[in-house]
Amino acid sequence: MRRSPRLIGTVALLILALVVAAVLAYQAWDAARSQRRTAEGALRDYARFADWQLTQQSQNALLTQMVTSLSWQASHVDPADLQHSLLAPEEVQDVARDMVSWCHCMSGVHYFFRYDWTDGTLRTTETDLADADLAWARDTMVRYVKAMPRPREPQVLAFGEADGPFGPLRNLTAVVTNDSYAMLFAKRRGEPVLLVFVVARNANDLQPVALYGYATDPKPFLSPAFENIRGGNGHQSALLPPSLVRGLSPDSILSVSVTTLDGREVYKSPGWAAPTYSAVDTIEANFGRLIMRVSLRSDFADQLVVGGLPSSRLPVIVVLFVIAAGLLTLALLQLRRQQALARLRTEFVSGVSHELRTPLAQIRWFAELLKMGKLRSEDERTRSAGIIDQEARRLTYLVENVLNFSRSEKGTNRLSLARADLDREIADAIELFSPLARARQMTVVATLDSNASTALDRDALRQVLLNLLDNAVKYGPPGQTITVGSELGNGVARFWVEDQGPGIPHADRVRVWEPYVRLSRDAEAATGGSGIGLSVVRELVVMHGGRTRAEGSPGGGARIVVELPISEAGAEPPASAHEPKSKSQLEAVT
Repeated sequence: MRRSPRLIGTVALLILALVVAAVLAYQAWDAARSQRRTAEGALRDYARFADWQLTQQSQNALLTQMVTSLSWQASHVDPADLQHSLLAPEEVQDVARDMVSWCHCMSGVHYFFRYDWTDGTLRTTETDLADADLAWARDTMVRYVKAMPRPREPQVLAFGEADGPFGPLRNLTAVVTNDSYAMLFAKRRGEPVLLVFVVARNANDLQPVALYGYATDPKPFLSPAFENIRGGNGHQSALLPPSLVRGLSPDSILSVSVTTLDGREVYKSPGWAAPTYSAVDTIEANFGRLIMRVSLRSDFADQLVVGGLPSSRLPVIVVLFVIAAGLLTLALLQLRRQQALARLRTEFVSGVSHELRTPLAQIRWFAELLKMGKLRSEDERTRSAGIIDQEARRLTYLVENVLNFSRSEKGTNRLSLARADLDREIADAIELFSPLARARQMTVVATLDSNASTALDRDALRQVLLNLLDNAVKYGPPGQTITVGSELGNGVARFWVEDQGPGIPHADRVRVWEPYVRLSRDAEAATGGSGIGLSVVRELVVMHGGRTRAEGSPGGGARIVVELPISEAGAEPPASAHEPKSKSQLEAVT
């Protein structure tokens, strides 16, 4: 069938609408993805900023602990009088514990020591320390100091004041450079040990003179500094600006983890969060090259981004696209159905026109012969009048069939029920149809045995029988015998019409009752037909409260069976018999 430009244009517009919907959906998804990427980038920037702050403040805090605990001892070394200026390890301990009592970072110290650079002697507060442990500590510090770059010429510092308690102002003979403080991680017997020390140098040649320090467990020494920076123990977190944290507790904002280069953990804040938005940095070598990690908590991330962290819109976009695709599919199906209905309507009009044209041509032909007086004998005139009457009846039947179908489509069909003898009504219909059958050299045989008296609409029943008989004539072979039978049983009156044609395939025995349906073999043949005959039969039978079905006849043709309920004498017919049925009701009873 040739497709109209309007249909092609409609389909093209629907496809274009789907494409536009897909493009808009992609743009919305891409915008949401870009927005989320930007937000996540901002969160990672916050994490990097916090990690940088942690690194810088950790260096300052640890340097403060080392300077406070050891700088006084180192600065009082006199290279010219080592015997009297060098402090014993016990003195180093007393001064250190007194100077850093505020930080509570000395609880893990194993021992304090003094290393004399000139003679290589290591003295400790632990008198029972094994020689191997002493050698390990000495070698570790010496390797580090020798690897240090030569310091620049320092500015000689003065100490004291003219009339102060520290005596007259004098220049220090020992200096401590900025890189003289060290915090080294090492393993001893499988456990990490932290060596904290400071190098006192000769002010003249900057050569090492003595080292003061202590060996300690890492966690007790490091944790107080990291805890204060993180904001624990009631302190305000210094890792993010106060305008961002708005007074929230540090544990609800971020997590901090500190590890050594070999992955050994030395500090972890309570409730460490998975590093969704995190940053990593490494502290300087003289602070042990600690690896600092900061992770922002995902539940706090929404408060750091204006408008909150955007959620994924992919599910909504997918749903909208599926809906758009579904609407397009539905529209295409509707267009296809509309096209199919237009084709069926065209075929229906063509079929009806063909069926009406045949009797009209016969009537007009014989009427003209009569009018022009070309029929010579009385027998010819009588035969012509009979043909005119026969074709007029056929024309009336065809028009009534179309009107019934039209009323059925509109739902305006009504029945006028009256009690009647079913067999008698069937016989009258056969008598009415017999001339049409004889004209096609076919015989109608009746075997009626129902003897049923029931409420029915005579005109409707006649239309049902004429449709069935016409189908039998139309699709049966010339010279066939059409059988009409009836019987009574199981509370219903049953009648049928069977022909000797090719029959109805089993797969099509339900479909043939639908409007406009013609079997493919019939549509391709020259046999006329509008495709509404059996649809009208079903409508009228169902309005009587009956049922219809298609079967195969014993002779190989088709048998159409109609069952009507038998109402008792004087009983009112069912209310449903007066009302037209919906399509679903028709399918339920067919």
